[in-house]
Amino acid sequence: MVNLIQACCPAKGAARFAGRGGCRWALAMAIGMTAGLHLTALQAQTRLAYTAVEFATLDNPGATTVIRSMNSANEVAGGFKRDRRRASSALIFSANNVVEDAAGEQGAGNSVTYGINDQGEVAGAFNTNVGLRPFRAVRRAGFQELALPEGSNGGVAYSLNDLGEAAGYASGSAGIRPVWWTRRGEVQLLQTTGNQTARALDLNDRGDVVGVYGNDVKTAVIWPRKGGVVSLATLAGFTHSEAVSVAENGTVAGVATGVSQFPNRSRAVLWPAGAQAVQDLGTLAGGTDSRARDVNNRGEVVGTSSSAEGERAFVWTAASGMQDLNTLVSVPGLVMTDALAINKKGDIVVMGHAGQSDQPGQSREHVDHHVARRIFVLRPLQ
Repeated sequence: MVNLIQACCPAKGAARFAGRGGCRWALAMAIGMTAGLHLTALQAQTRLAYTAVEFATLDNPGATTVIRSMNSANEVAGGFKRDRRRASSALIFSANNVVEDAAGEQGAGNSVTYGINDQGEVAGAFNTNVGLRPFRAVRRAGFQELALPEGSNGGVAYSLNDLGEAAGYASGSAGIRPVWWTRRGEVQLLQTTGNQTARALDLNDRGDVVGVYGNDVKTAVIWPRKGGVVSLATLAGFTHSEAVSVAENGTVAGVATGVSQFPNRSRAVLWPAGAQAVQDLGTLAGGTDSRARDVNNRGEVVGTSSSAEGERAFVWTAASGMQDLNTLVSVPGLVMTDALAINKKGDIVVMGHAGQSDQPGQSREHVDHHVARRIFVLRPLQ
């Protein structure tokens, strides 16, 4: 049996299966910035403010955790091994430590929820004796295993739009191929060329799909309205890129990775709607690496960045640049290390841990495997 926890997970989520895969676009063209320009120092810093609501304390240190998306009702999709004696479960988190099992008995052999829409429908993957299988679940209507194309025996559904369409990948003798599913669960292949590996990681309601393409060199791509594949530029000096989130207006967020010298850096990036130019979102003060997890239609981006104080959750806007969320809301005893998703209203899902500070250079995976993780939703103050 394939262990779901060992499956490869893209950048959009937090503390992914090895401790998945986020990110959307900004308004670079509107503010006249050139591709790759570092904006933070040039922007007027507008201080945002939030109030925090606790959603869960995940007190099984060492267990893998996936938190990847949130809908407008502040329902959070994810997965966690709540009991050391049991498999990981596909879950929906709500305020005040309310947790709902999304897959039920069908997901008893390890399951995870990646996508959730405003109807409360979810999509993800569950283990079988053959491998990972994609699923879609609807409250009060039941669990649906999604179809696979010929030549495939496994797959994952990473995202679900408000039309009930899902996107992800299928794997098997035909390779790893990007796919999307209709509301009825029918599978459709997205365009590829040659024998390149590709995964679809997100889609919006108008049918734009984004993901990653390639074998030796990974390239961020978009399938506009599920059409032909279009490559997106990476940052100068970086080798790889990955598109993990697409807003309703076509703005895309992701990450650029790999440089010609050691260490292998990463950088949160945006691709403005309708453009292939890439925008560097920078890092927090004292940091060298950052990753975007999600973007909404207002151009607000969230993710994680290294800093002089260690790993920190961030929010980025065109007006304010990149800001440490720990400085924008006070939760006593909590260090927020990753911002995992942002919804249409600007609410943000963050993951953190108890304590005053990380040690600079200490990885989030090290922290997450030794202390209880806490999940909060931050709501903007009007």
